Amino acid sequence: MAIVKMEKFNLLSFKEDRDVLLKKLQEFDYVHFNDLKVDEDEDYIEEVLNSKSILDVDNRISKTNFAIGLLDEYTEKKSSIDQLKEEIKKYSLKEINEKANNFRFDQVYDELKELYDLHNEKENELSKNKSMIDELSPWKDITIDIDELYNLKRVFVETGTIADRYYDDLMINFEKSSLKESYILKISEPGDTTYMVAISTLDQKDEFVEFLRENGFVTVKIRASHSVSDKLNELNEDGKKIKNEISSIEDNIKGYTKYILDFRVQEAYLKNLKIKESSVENFLKTKNIDYIEGYVPSDMASTFRSELREVLGNDYVLDMKQADKDDPNVPIILKNNRFTTPFETVTSMYSLPSYNEIDPTPLFAPFYAIFTGFMVGDLGYGLILTIAILIALNKFNLPKATEKTVRMFLRVGISASIWGLIFGSFFGGVIELPSLIDPQKDYMALIILSLVLGVIAMFYALGIKGYMDIRDGHVLSAVFDVLFWYMAVAGAILALLSNMGVISKDLNKLMLIIMIIGMVGIVLTGGRDEKSVGGKIGWGIYSLYGITSWVGEFVSFLRLMALVLSGGFVAYAVNMICQMLVGGGVIGIIFSVVVFLVFQGFNMFLSYLSSYVHAARLIFVEMFNKFYEGGGKAFNKMIEDTKFIQVIKGGK
Repeated sequence: MAIVKMEKFNLLSFKEDRDVLLKKLQEFDYVHFNDLKVDEDEDYIEEVLNSKSILDVDNRISKTNFAIGLLDEYTEKKSSIDQLKEEIKKYSLKEINEKANNFRFDQVYDELKELYDLHNEKENELSKNKSMIDELSPWKDITIDIDELYNLKRVFVETGTIADRYYDDLMINFEKSSLKESYILKISEPGDTTYMVAISTLDQKDEFVEFLRENGFVTVKIRASHSVSDKLNELNEDGKKIKNEISSIEDNIKGYTKYILDFRVQEAYLKNLKIKESSVENFLKTKNIDYIEGYVPSDMASTFRSELREVLGNDYVLDMKQADKDDPNVPIILKNNRFTTPFETVTSMYSLPSYNEIDPTPLFAPFYAIFTGFMVGDLGYGLILTIAILIALNKFNLPKATEKTVRMFLRVGISASIWGLIFGSFFGGVIELPSLIDPQKDYMALIILSLVLGVIAMFYALGIKGYMDIRDGHVLSAVFDVLFWYMAVAGAILALLSNMGVISKDLNKLMLIIMIIGMVGIVLTGGRDEKSVGGKIGWGIYSLYGITSWVGEFVSFLRLMALVLSGGFVAYAVNMICQMLVGGGVIGIIFSVVVFLVFQGFNMFLSYLSSYVHAARLIFVEMFNKFYEGGGKAFNKMIEDTKFIQVIKGGK
């Protein structure tokens, strides 16, 4: 339950061995490279650039993603539940490389791309065909030849449209006009547009055109050579033909779905190839030599040496030593037991620890579980989450990161169930249970319990700082920054409790003395890093002023009480509504069930969401600021799983 110890290595190897070395190191997986840079005065060495190879891999990854996305569209659709049940394929890196190299990637991709492009081309043709049909359909009642219509010698003919809201005004104005030798014929009125044919003598042409323009008439030429109905029949036949061609293309694409696993393997191969090719850019080189620097876990150092000997023989120089605990470049791997490992997601959400810190995960995990369970505080809600997660873990193939988060919520569900038993709450009182604390009545007990948990958490976090100071040989810092604060804060609390009669009043004087000693100690040592006496005293007084923040931090833990009360009262209110509905007969009972399921489910969701967020806030803000800084960088391994392919590491 700690940060994995690291060894730093410096490696010199021949440039000609670079590819086989990287291949072996990727199979080893647990190696983290430092990104080396050249100083201005180091003209004998240069950085390794590999952008062309990386770009080539990126292009192939894009092609692979395209192929997978296309084939997914033509694969039999699965429900979300079935997708979670889908088996994740497991291969060794060697197997992935062999399968990828034996797959006719370029040929299959080119064939798929050609079908895709042809499909798009036909879709465009079909779209144009449909647009043409939509354009001509309003004119289908015109039975005469369109060419003849537009080429009449003795009369002027204009076809066009007008918005429906202007049509009545047009006809009224037309009746009032002097255009007695003209005629307007309505052909159709689909939607909010009226299609018309306007006819006049040649003598009135100009006057008629001006009249139409002033009244909102828009000229539209009918794009047909002969009759509209013949053109529509032709277009419909063309549309059927295009649809058949599209269907045939889609059948051909479906035939390629047998390659979807090959493309997924290709995706895993290319992503790991990119990691290998990108890692080269961390190296420095001379004309013949590569200089590599990085870290490996200490318990794998001997295996790392063996791997190098296997691939390089004696043609390399290796220097390895235990990583400096104050080195900011040391990458972080967390190693915890089964209970605390899922809570690493919370640690990562804040920040990984630096190498010279301690892993906070096992230290805060019990508190996080207690806080979240307290804020939910319902046996029914806890059982639902616990059972649902157990089923999910048993039935579904979850990605590792998702599984870790799900397992964390399993612990939250168990905690919520335990606190539900303490509070005697089952869906807000659907079933009456005996309780140690009744949230609806024992408000003061909830306040005291919340504050007690806060005091324990804060003093515990401060104690961790004391441990770290002693571990690092800073015993006086532990006294000045921890012991004095224990005396000041604990003395003040116990003196207050003594004065209130909660504990013996005989202790009041002793607690005040302890508090004063602690405060004086803080003032005298809080500014010890300052050079001047005034600076030391000033910063000491300012440090003591920080005691006011403790009050706010203790009060912050009252959110435990607030959230369990809010969730409990909402659940209770839902139950009251359901009871009233039940009196309405069969329909009332049905509505009661619906209201119960919907609103209890929504309240449960909000309760878990609030507990997740606020518990994290209590950990991050109230506890971590006592001992934890973070800022560590994650260990970058050389193998990456994909959604559907898991790479077996080290033959395991």
